[in-house]
Amino acid sequence: MVASKITDEQIQVLKSQLQDHATVLTPSSEEYEVSLKLWSEIGFQRSGVSVRPTDAQGIARTVKFAQDHQIDLAIKGGGHSTDTSASSDGGILIDLSRMKQIWVDPVTKTVTAQAGALWADVDQATAQYNLAVVGGTVSHTGIGGLSLRGGYGYLTPQYGLTIDNLLAAKVVTADGSVIEASAEESPDLFWALRGAGSTVGVVIEFVFQAHPQPNLVWNGTRTYSSDLVPEVIQALNAALVHSQGRAAAQCFLSLSPDTGDPIVTTVLFFNGSEKEGKRHFAELLALDCIADNVKMRAYPEVNTTLDAMVPPGGQKMLIGLQLASPVQPKFASEIMEEIKHRLNAEADMAGSSLEIDYFDPSQICRHAITESSFPARNRLLKGALMLQWTDPSRNDSNVSWGKRIRTMFEDELRREGHEPDKLVSNFVGYTRGDKVTPADMFGVNADRLLEIKAKYDESNIFNKLNPLTGIGP
Repeated sequence: MVASKITDEQIQVLKSQLQDHATVLTPSSEEYEVSLKLWSEIGFQRSGVSVRPTDAQGIARTVKFAQDHQIDLAIKGGGHSTDTSASSDGGILIDLSRMKQIWVDPVTKTVTAQAGALWADVDQATAQYNLAVVGGTVSHTGIGGLSLRGGYGYLTPQYGLTIDNLLAAKVVTADGSVIEASAEESPDLFWALRGAGSTVGVVIEFVFQAHPQPNLVWNGTRTYSSDLVPEVIQALNAALVHSQGRAAAQCFLSLSPDTGDPIVTTVLFFNGSEKEGKRHFAELLALDCIADNVKMRAYPEVNTTLDAMVPPGGQKMLIGLQLASPVQPKFASEIMEEIKHRLNAEADMAGSSLEIDYFDPSQICRHAITESSFPARNRLLKGALMLQWTDPSRNDSNVSWGKRIRTMFEDELRREGHEPDKLVSNFVGYTRGDKVTPADMFGVNADRLLEIKAKYDESNIFNKLNPLTGIGP
């Protein structure tokens, strides 16, 4: 389809069709600017209209209207992307922020959440019943984008990806139909949602399998001087695997927000007692640290640990990385030097960081790649370069440097005997204009995904994130 901008006349027709099912905001509306706001300003675009639905019909009628009139359409859940996938240039933006209800069934241990909810909402709701859902590691992330692209979190080594714990979904497809998708109902759509959801429809409700979480967890940050990078990496390598999957960790290379010195910050997580956690991470704890605030905490607090490191606003770019395990300490030291040099030279980037997730991938790899559309089931460790700055004139320079760091990671993968790929995940995504094919993005799942895409979205109205080619006019 050839997407167009919405006209004033079309806005009036859309309002009449939506009635009480949604609020329609135009540039003159008081809440219009708030509805467009994204976590990162780098992907910001101004839509011709913002629609805030309050129910399924509000979404369904808007999607059908966009399709019938060939108007550019974007969906915004948490708005946590660092690209243009959650915005529209003059078209229609569906802002899901008014659909945040959550229902917990303590008997079946299932959680139903509307797509506008954030992980903080889910964590708080499930904690009332001593339950937890595999979610992200930043509480102000929306549940939709993270879930449909895989979903990595501190519980992943124990229970797998978020999509591995997705039981069902309510979906609006391109023709405005509202479909229940699960292993029993519309199984082809359910298969596609788990890894490529944004390309085939709008998920408006998620049903997750929750897990018992009656105990506090041992969690917090422990920070080291940059000269200890090799020792820290070696200790984290040793702590990657726990026999019951109850351990997880993250490693951040950055500058201290207090002194500006290069530091290594580790986030430690153990789903058990302090004694067990200290025993598991004993090699790391034996190293002298600058700061230590690891203690027993309630699970919802765990997912707020990183919130302050990635506040909303400003220019942001997330560049996905992969590393073979065990991570080579020498390479980590080289990357630390690159981080230190760049962030010291570019003061506006001082809040940037490089993250390596030490999440044992064993549970992820227990599922076959073809079990869902999610293609990145391998034993590589995931990571991300989170670039943050304020001056838009530095966009090209800063992103170019980030891509150079990604090339260094790709070269390291090759040295370790792995060929880099372009498979999509939470840290790797593409928008229109990126030179990638469906096979690049989804590997062996591409052909089946294209067939399902053609069935549910032949006109290709859902084309913002990881867009599939070879369909539509």
